[in-house]
Amino acid sequence: MRPIKDRHVEQLPPVGQFKPVGIPIFAVDEMVITIEEMEAIRLADVEGMEQGPAAELMGVSRPTFHRILEKAHLKIGRFLWEGRSLRIEGGNYRMKCCNGSRRFRCGACGHEWEVLAGQGGRGCQLLCPQCGAQAAARLR
Repeated sequence: MRPIKDRHVEQLPPVGQFKPVGIPIFAVDEMVITIEEMEAIRLADVEGMEQGPAAELMGVSRPTFHRILEKAHLKIGRFLWEGRSLRIEGGNYRMKCCNGSRRFRCGACGHEWEVLAGQGGRGCQLLCPQCGAQAAARLR
């Protein structure tokens, strides 16, 4: 089996988990959808792109994009129909940025720093390397 190439992702989803209202998270079965599956959903369903151009943006062939999108649609359908929780994480992806890094500013102390794209977790979870506050705001 060939190794899976990293897919190019332009944006991380703004929310990392969903669950049915009124049911504790520990009481529902969890499903996981990958970052690249969510990127395919964003490009095709939110942005309304055709599969060919969307595949180019993600750095994959059109048939591969179609498979990623179909897998994502199946997971989202099951999540909704079966009343499960849905966590967005992992996969084989690389953030697509201007120089391969993301720049953050701490809301507490004003310190600015860079993190390589695809590393360090979500911006809202980063700790400031200077003061330790969890108050990072992405600049680029």
